[in-house]
Amino acid sequence: MVEKRHLGGSRRNVATWEHIINDATIVTRENIALCCAACNSSKGTKDLVDWLHSNYCKTHGITDDTVAEVVKEALNAAKRLAPNERET
Repeated sequence: MVEKRHLGGSRRNVATWEHIINDATIVTRENIALCCAACNSSKGTKDLVDWLHSNYCKTHGITDDTVAEVVKEALNAAKRLAPNERET
């Protein structure tokens, strides 16, 4: 979903919906974040943690402290699951 922008405006700043987990079939409040098209495009199909360590995030000052609350919750959930995944 892309919000309307003024003619001649940059698409990079248009608000878009990003799937936190890269699965378009998961459309829940916990898996959707509103972000600019530039961030959405830079994340692409990367996992959230990998994206946060990307050059794009480093260049733009994006960290796990500066992201939206829904993204922080997803990061915390991933941290809780990580030890369980290592055991299997």
